[in-house]
Amino acid sequence: MAEKKKSYHQGHDIKSLAINLATILLFFLPFALYYDIKEQQSENVTLYCGVVAGGLVLSLIVPPVGWMRPHPYTDMVGNVPFKFRRD
Repeated sequence: MAEKKKSYHQGHDIKSLAINLATILLFFLPFALYYDIKEQQSENVTLYCGVVAGGLVLSLIVPPVGWMRPHPYTDMVGNVPFKFRRD
């Protein structure tokens, strides 16, 4: 009898989504800084940079902890995708 095939990893685990969100925030940062022309721009600059930094930190501490994107075919034990459900 043949083995049951593993489900294909679609990149929808929590780590991949956090990395994608942080990348989107980093991409939109220059546009937000350029188009923000209010009087209190210096306060908004620190707010925008803080949101981007927070997104980057969040993407690092989401399981599996680290800078590498999870991969289902990895040899490293701690770098497998974290799933909320069992297959």
